[in-house]
Amino acid sequence: MDSTSPFRVISNSPLHSIQLSPAHSNISSPAREMERLAKARSKLLESQCNQTPTIPPETREQLRYVSKDGKCRVNLCHISERGRFLSDIFTSFVDLQYRWFLFVFMMCYITTWFLFAGLYFLNASFRGDIGQERPLGTPKDHLRDQSPCFLGVDGFISALLFSVETQRTIGYGSRTVSPTCYKGVMLVMMQCIVGSMIDALMVECMFVKISRPKKRAETLLISRTCVIANRDDQLCLMFRLGDLRESHMVDAKVRAKLIKSRQTAEGEFLPLEQTEIDLGYETGSDRLFLVEPQVIQHNIDSNSPLWELGPEQLRRQQFEIIIILEGIVEATGMMCQAKTSYIETEIEWGARFEPCMTLEKGSFRVDLRRFHTTYQVPLPNCSASQAHQLMVLTDCKLQDSKVSRDWGTWEEGMTEAAKGEPQSHGGYTIGNIQEEIASEGSQKSDGNADKSLS
Repeated sequence: MDSTSPFRVISNSPLHSIQLSPAHSNISSPAREMERLAKARSKLLESQCNQTPTIPPETREQLRYVSKDGKCRVNLCHISERGRFLSDIFTSFVDLQYRWFLFVFMMCYITTWFLFAGLYFLNASFRGDIGQERPLGTPKDHLRDQSPCFLGVDGFISALLFSVETQRTIGYGSRTVSPTCYKGVMLVMMQCIVGSMIDALMVECMFVKISRPKKRAETLLISRTCVIANRDDQLCLMFRLGDLRESHMVDAKVRAKLIKSRQTAEGEFLPLEQTEIDLGYETGSDRLFLVEPQVIQHNIDSNSPLWELGPEQLRRQQFEIIIILEGIVEATGMMCQAKTSYIETEIEWGARFEPCMTLEKGSFRVDLRRFHTTYQVPLPNCSASQAHQLMVLTDCKLQDSKVSRDWGTWEEGMTEAAKGEPQSHGGYTIGNIQEEIASEGSQKSDGNADKSLS
């Protein structure tokens, strides 16, 4: 639009571009100030320099949303309702790192051992059993007269050993609970129940943590770079997937997301807007039989978020493409997910992946040394939309030249036919046209007369 349009953009910057409508001219000063403050508050980045890849490569690498090994670089802070984690304590334990998980695992047992050892010691102290010499060879009748609650417990260390033996069912035979001490029997029963619950929880957490298919993702290969080239006369974004194990992924599916910052027409800044990149969801191309390395393609058409991106735009803009490969591990039946990302500097314009499969001795051989290797192919330095416009203009010019050529051929044929045929009076002449007009007029007058008589 020209500069006189009321909807013109007041700034060329993508972070500060605000469209004005005619209604903005009637906005009062306080309302405009509130709108300016709201727009300023919605911007989470300080300047446009933080949005463009003019920053050093090391800093750009630190600004990744997802690292190359699939870790999401998002840290949650100022969590006020931490009690939600305790409501799902099983998942919280499984999600812990191994060093913290082993620490919690040991502390659960050590805490219960010391807790019940303290209870045994206090019970024995209140009964006066501590400090009295009772050799292990003392006759049973004499022990019944003294009525000790815990046989062989004469201090805290012995109470701790009795607690460990009770919970782990070791039973050396030197320390037992007296059947005449009901409180001691109740404490032993309570410790057995608590120990069984801890065993069930910790063993299940350990089994789930060890069998989690998180490490299975390390044997799934995703190419280090993605390429853009023509395939079947269509500009495509392509990357390669592979599997290193012989036990294949079941129901493997792949998805892609474009992460890019933008500002809305109202001034709201969206720092990490996610846009879906179609990998063939409607046709089923996103469902893979991942036996050999496969090249996944995304057709860059008018519905693609990469429609307006060319090699120059790739160097100027800052975005990230997230690749998510998920499937069921055949050996365990658990869901596995592998992630990686491509930033604008990891997209090769005008390149293809080298073939890595050959047929040798009746079987297919995959050379994984070529998995990440690419080679250059000729490709115009323009976006898909610009290439489409050039094709439309070329088709229009071809159609115009064809129409003009056909028109000239038809005119030449008519001229030659007029020259070759003699003038014939059987055609339409001026006299014939006048006679036809007179006859039509007489027929109309006769018809009006008949209507008046009737």
